[in-house]
Amino acid sequence: MSLIRFARILQRANAPESVRPRPSPSCSINFYCGGFHACGITDTDHSDYQWRSPFIVRHASSSPSATRLRTKTKQLSGKSKFKRGMGMEKGRNVTSEKTKRNTQIHQLKRKIKDLSEGLQAPTRKEKRSSSQHVKPTYTKPNSKPIQGPFSAFASCLPGLEPLLLQEVQYLLAASTPTQQSDTPTMARAVPGGVKIIVPSLAHLYALHLYLGTASHIYLRLNDDGTGNTTGIPPLFRARGFPELQRKLKDLILSQRWDMLLNVTRSSIPESSLPWQLQVHVTTSKSKLMHTKAVEERVRQTIGETLGIQGLESKSSITTFDLVRDGTNKSAVDRPVVRLLVRIDRDEVQFSLDTSSSRSATPLHMRGYRLNPHKAPLREDLAYALLMAGGLKPSWDLQPLRSFFDATDSDIDALVPEAAANTEITPGESLIKLFDPLCGSGTIAIEGASILAGFPPGRFRQPPFLGTKLCDIRLWDEMKSKALSKIAVSNKRNTYLVAANDINTEAINAAKSNSKRAGVDHLIDFSVGSFKIHPLSNNSRQSTLNTSRSEPMFVITNPPYGNRLSVDETQPSTYKQIAKGLKTLPYKVQCTMIGNNPRTLRDSSLPLKVAFSTKHGGMNVVAMTGTINN
Repeated sequence: MSLIRFARILQRANAPESVRPRPSPSCSINFYCGGFHACGITDTDHSDYQWRSPFIVRHASSSPSATRLRTKTKQLSGKSKFKRGMGMEKGRNVTSEKTKRNTQIHQLKRKIKDLSEGLQAPTRKEKRSSSQHVKPTYTKPNSKPIQGPFSAFASCLPGLEPLLLQEVQYLLAASTPTQQSDTPTMARAVPGGVKIIVPSLAHLYALHLYLGTASHIYLRLNDDGTGNTTGIPPLFRARGFPELQRKLKDLILSQRWDMLLNVTRSSIPESSLPWQLQVHVTTSKSKLMHTKAVEERVRQTIGETLGIQGLESKSSITTFDLVRDGTNKSAVDRPVVRLLVRIDRDEVQFSLDTSSSRSATPLHMRGYRLNPHKAPLREDLAYALLMAGGLKPSWDLQPLRSFFDATDSDIDALVPEAAANTEITPGESLIKLFDPLCGSGTIAIEGASILAGFPPGRFRQPPFLGTKLCDIRLWDEMKSKALSKIAVSNKRNTYLVAANDINTEAINAAKSNSKRAGVDHLIDFSVGSFKIHPLSNNSRQSTLNTSRSEPMFVITNPPYGNRLSVDETQPSTYKQIAKGLKTLPYKVQCTMIGNNPRTLRDSSLPLKVAFSTKHGGMNVVAMTGTINN
């Protein structure tokens, strides 16, 4: 039995009920003192004191318990004497008994000394300072509606963070006046995406419109130390459901979620709301591990705080209810407000998805690919391939300067020179991108959109649909001004991209998708082997011209042999692609993606790794290189 536990029992037994201290969950001193019976306490007396505590009893030397300790010490001292001259075997037993008695006497004397000195217990502040992990203190946030600057997080596929950071930095720099350039870093890449400090709601709408490699954009309702500099409530710690609900209620009241979620009445049924709530919970290394239980408590707290009846019994819409590219099986008319709850090491963070819409469609689903072929490539991954291959987006943000309060010089200084190269004479063809294995045409469509200046989110619904942050008029004006000045004429036969595939069904699907995307007049589709494509021998000079001064971008997604079978072995397929690319009569900037980097290197092409990520449940790698033909 430890000395500290023993002293704790004595103090609890003698102190009044009102001043009995609460037990502490830790203990730093442990040694055996002979059991409760050393001071006359029976098993029934100590049945309720089965804990460890660093508490030290104060001023208890005159108590009956201390008197019993002294009496027991004298008894043990008398029993410890033994006679000399015993046998060897008995002498060993007596010596062992003497050592045990002396140990008990020494421990009991130390107890009496501690009781008589009345040592003070360490204060709560001292315990906190001595602890290695300091728990953050929780303070109620001040009542203030959500307003800019905002803390946001743009998520992407793993491995695409550097490319997404390039997009975010370009958009923020082009839309922020020069006099604000001395502000702290507004974007920072972290695993899984980019953390962004967004100056205004218009900047957030611009990110929703122009980002091509992002999967989601989340508005942080509370954030860590980086977000606190902008007045955003901090993260809070919750190790149980009552604590989670209490602190969530404080957050709801402080940020006026009734204004955010457009709840006008104090008591309203869930079916009468203009929106429906979807709660997505993720937990990691936390006491609150049951995601379904956390979702129920969050819905219950929101319903009770805002006066929404039946919100806790309504189950969230899952992603299985949604069809790709924005079609909903359940045909729900109300927009979906998607709330993300992330619990990491007991710290809770709430975020609002900007993709809250009638179907909660992620950003990588552009809305044009309704005719997918076998083993399609995600739109955001195709966009990343184009960026890694050297086809950088160059948006014309001058029509949007009124939304950001930026001057013409601020925007002109950030427009790359490549933007001028896309302005060609109507009717002239200048092929800049070639996809020899186009499939359903995702790479060709995304490349044509970049070359023509079409923003990736032109078909997206307004962000924050169903909340007070949704400004449909602002969104429509921003889209109309972004599309008002397109670098390429809409006349026919102005080809910028060449796409080829050996499968007729794939070409038909690609044509349908490109027409839906509005870039069918910019892509020249052909059926057949890429080895005999007109670009290989430049046989169609009148219709397909190429720039001799600039390299041709050849970006493709060849079959891996897993999801889509190939007739030949995979190494042979890549070698045939390399042989065909070397027949092109100009400089080629080649980019390919595959699931085996060794096989890509064995294709005899000078390739190096651009990025690695996951696609279709497989680890894939993108490699790029230059071929000087």
